[in-house]
Amino acid sequence: MRYALVIMIRNEIEGITHLFDQMPFDKFDEVIAIDGMSSDNSVEFLENKGVRVITQKINGRGQAFRDAFNNTSSDVLVFFGPDGNENPDDIARFIKEFENNKHIGMVVARRLGPEAINKEDCKKIKPRKWVNIIFNIAANILWNSNEKVYDTINGFRAITRSTWDVINVDADGYTVEYQSTIRCFKEKISIVEFPTHELQRIGDKKGLPAFRTGVVFVKVFLFEVYYSIKQFFVKTSKYSKT
Repeated sequence: MRYALVIMIRNEIEGITHLFDQMPFDKFDEVIAIDGMSSDNSVEFLENKGVRVITQKINGRGQAFRDAFNNTSSDVLVFFGPDGNENPDDIARFIKEFENNKHIGMVVARRLGPEAINKEDCKKIKPRKWVNIIFNIAANILWNSNEKVYDTINGFRAITRSTWDVINVDADGYTVEYQSTIRCFKEKISIVEFPTHELQRIGDKKGLPAFRTGVVFVKVFLFEVYYSIKQFFVKTSKYSKT
């Protein structure tokens, strides 16, 4: 199998300069960066390092995933965000998981569950972690018929090209990971996880607004419920006609 490392950037100059030398580029057949229209020096830094950068014409993380698949030829794409949350020491672990099991379609570095560390674990109040757990439980109960997946949302993941072609993800923003996990559940595509230690962000860049992001995730979840119900009735009507 051929592997591509996809570096997801949008004004990540602090993180990318700090983490670049820790990335195992020699393990990959392709390395590209998907740039969400950065206004800092992220693109220039990577290009000076010899990394091919694809600047998005249409912004959004979901579109960034599609741009990555459209601009690579590898069998497996590993997505890495250099904001500091994701540990570069774990990047090569994705390849090991695929080498150990040729039949899996997705690998996720989980921040939840046994041996994993979430960046909010040091706090008494963990709103982001608790909300993620709720979304995880809901997706597992409704659609997962295989082994439990602890982290349905984390973007630090790898997806095979064949899986991507089957699940037909259409999310545009940061719900792309959640939707891709749910659709793997629906298609009974095997997902493997390994525990990771989520680190703190580098620099003073803030994450997504919690409430607004939560609302968007609820909308995607409800859409997937609606889509499942619709598919059920379509299949039922076909059987009744035969």
